[in-house]
Amino acid sequence: MNTVCQICAADPMAHSFKKVAEKRGTIVYYSKPSQAKRYDDTDGILAHVDKTMALNQGKKWVCIIDCDGFDAKFTLEIKTGMGILDLLLNKYMDTMVEVKVINPTIYVSGLMKVMTTMVSEETLSKITILDDRPYSILQFI
Repeated sequence: MNTVCQICAADPMAHSFKKVAEKRGTIVYYSKPSQAKRYDDTDGILAHVDKTMALNQGKKWVCIIDCDGFDAKFTLEIKTGMGILDLLLNKYMDTMVEVKVINPTIYVSGLMKVMTTMVSEETLSKITILDDRPYSILQFI
């Protein structure tokens, strides 16, 4: 049972952000926005991510963002994406090791171009976009 997020406790498919592994003291988080039933629940998603990240207690972390299936309807939820970006960069950046974006769609590529104008070079150096072939989360845990 998910005790971090009451919405996900009732429906585990409501949001998509979870800890999937811990390797050599680094926590691995996974998100696949296209699988979230409540992808438009900005406040709920931000609370879910914040509470989940707070549990890492200062440990280093990596986040895998699987963009398979990310289509136009998700680009309309820019407020959610910007909120997550703000939360991670302003509250949890000091322990971030890397964000890996796998299986990006054309919509994700466009959003990433916009994002590059809004974040520092240091942050950009920690973001890896893997678009050379299909990837599975199993490759990273």
